[in-house]
Amino acid sequence: MQNNLPRPKVAYIGLSLELYLSTSGPELLTWQRAFDNWSRKLSAFADICCRKIVFTPSDVAEVEALISGKDIDIIVLSAVSYTPSMLIVPFLKKLGLPVVIWSTQDSAVISEKYEPVDLTRNHTVQGIHDITNVLFQSGIKYNIVTGHWEDEKTLQRLNDTLRVVRAAQAAKKIRVLALGGAFEGMGDFDYDPENLKNAWGPEAVALSPGEFLSVLPLINEDEIEAQRLKDLDFFEVMPDLSVEVHREAIRRKFAVKKLLEENNANAFTMNFLNLQAPSFGQLPFYAINTLMAEGIGYAGEGDVLRAAAMRQLAELTGEANFSEIYTVDFKRDLFFMSHMQECSIGIARRDRKVRLKNMPFWVNKTNYAGMFFTAEPGDYTLVCITPAPGGTFKMVAFTGTVPDLPVLETYNRAYWLFRPQRPVEEILDDYSLAGGAHHLSAVPGHRMAELKALADCLGFQFENIDSGR
Repeated sequence: MQNNLPRPKVAYIGLSLELYLSTSGPELLTWQRAFDNWSRKLSAFADICCRKIVFTPSDVAEVEALISGKDIDIIVLSAVSYTPSMLIVPFLKKLGLPVVIWSTQDSAVISEKYEPVDLTRNHTVQGIHDITNVLFQSGIKYNIVTGHWEDEKTLQRLNDTLRVVRAAQAAKKIRVLALGGAFEGMGDFDYDPENLKNAWGPEAVALSPGEFLSVLPLINEDEIEAQRLKDLDFFEVMPDLSVEVHREAIRRKFAVKKLLEENNANAFTMNFLNLQAPSFGQLPFYAINTLMAEGIGYAGEGDVLRAAAMRQLAELTGEANFSEIYTVDFKRDLFFMSHMQECSIGIARRDRKVRLKNMPFWVNKTNYAGMFFTAEPGDYTLVCITPAPGGTFKMVAFTGTVPDLPVLETYNRAYWLFRPQRPVEEILDDYSLAGGAHHLSAVPGHRMAELKALADCLGFQFENIDSGR
C-alpha cells in the first residue's frame, strides 16, 4: 500500500535580459512559445501556481505579488535567453524558498544549417552559470537539472528532483504527537527541541494519558461499528478476538486520528511505560499499525526523532515502516525485524490476510487487538536519522531484501526477516560505527539515490554502508 504523494507546488519563472525587450521583437515570441512548451511539460508533475517570463525588476516584483500568500514549495527557474544574475538572485535571497533550476533550451541539435538567429534563440547556458555562481558564492542552496525539454530522461530527473525538494520542504510541517513522554534511560532518543526545529524542521507536542482518555467518549459508536464490519472483510479476524476488544481498538484509532488533527500533527509516538496503569486500558497498537499505512509517522517508546524520520520518509516515498533489529541469524545472514507489536500493514504480504487477534499486554495485563503478519518479499532500504556532532543531523542507510521464506506460525506478532547486501556482522559493525540508533525506518525498494538527494536538501550528513566504510 503506497500513499499518493502531493504534487509539488511551484512558481515557474522564465528569465531574460531587459536589453532584449527593445532589440529582439521576433525572438520574444519564440521565447514565449518555448516557455509555454516547457510549462506544459512541467505541469505534468507539478502544480504551477504562477508563471511568468521576467525581464526587469518590475517583472520580478509582479511575480512576488503573484506568489504572496500562496503555499509555494519551490521556485523553478529556466532561462529563455541570457540572464544577468542580479535580476533574480536578490529576490531568491529575500524569498528563502528552495530553488530548482531547469536549464534547457528550445532546440536539441546544432545542425549544418545553423544560423545566427538559432544562436539568439538558444543561448541560455551563460546566464545559468552566472546565476549558479552567485548562488554558490552567497551560500544559497539550489538544485539544477540540465537537459532538453523533450528528453524523457531529463524530465524524469526534473520530476525526481522536485519530488525530493518538496519532501525536504515538508520537514517544516512535521509535528509529532508524543503520548506519555520518552523512555527513561534511552540516550539515543535525546534531542534538543530548538535544534531539531532549526536544523531540520520537526517539532513535538506533548500529550498526557488523561488528555487521550478524555477523547474516547467523543468517538461515534456507529462509525466504530462500520469500521468493525469493514475489518471482517479486510482482516482474518481470529475467533479469540471479542467484539468488545475489537471495537475498543477502533475507538482508540479514531481517538488518535482526532488528536492528530486537532494538534495539526502527522506523526505519533508513545511510551508504554507511562501508560501501564490498568485504568488506561488497551494500548493503541491497532491504531499505530493502520495509521502508519496511511502515512502517519511513528516510533515506539516516545522516540520523537524516529517518528519524525518516519514521516519525513513517507513524504519522500509514500510509505515507511517502523522497526528495529531484534536479533540475528548469523548462518543465513538475516536480521529479525520486530517490536512489541508495531508494524505497518502497508508492507504486509499480499498473498495472505493480516490476522487480527486477541493479545494480552504483559505490562498492564489488558488485552488488545493485535496483528500477526510478515512483510511482502522484495527490496527494502533501512534508514536511521540521528543527531550528529556539531548540531547537524545524519542519515545512515543500507539496502537488502526480504526473502520469500515460510511464515513463522509459532511467532505471535508482526515481524519480518531482512537480508542485507553484506554479511550481517559487517553491516552491524558499520551501522554502529556510523552512529545508527536502535530504531530504524524501512521503505520499500532500493532508494539510496533518493535518500542521498533528500539528505543533501536537508543539509544532513549521509552514509551509505552497503559497500563498507
